[in-house]
Amino acid sequence: MMVNYKIVNDKQLIDIGGGYVEQGGDILETKTDQIVLSGLGMRKAKEMVRHLNFGGGFDGFTPSFFLAKTKFSFNESTFLV
Repeated sequence: MMVNYKIVNDKQLIDIGGGYVEQGGDILETKTDQIVLSGLGMRKAKEMVRHLNFGGGFDGFTPSFFLAKTKFSFNESTFLV
């Protein structure tokens, strides 16, 4: 099995409602180094990583408009004047 997704930032406390919190994290796409899902409880994060690694995603190349967080860089040519 190819591991294209993994859990990172796993020390977060996620509010799951009713005054309860759960340890959680984000899901990183290893090929692109981008966060595809953010702020998941650990149980849900593990479930999603398994699902994505077994073919439920974009095989490590998720289009940027699906991402939870994107890397944004610009230079002077980005702006039209």
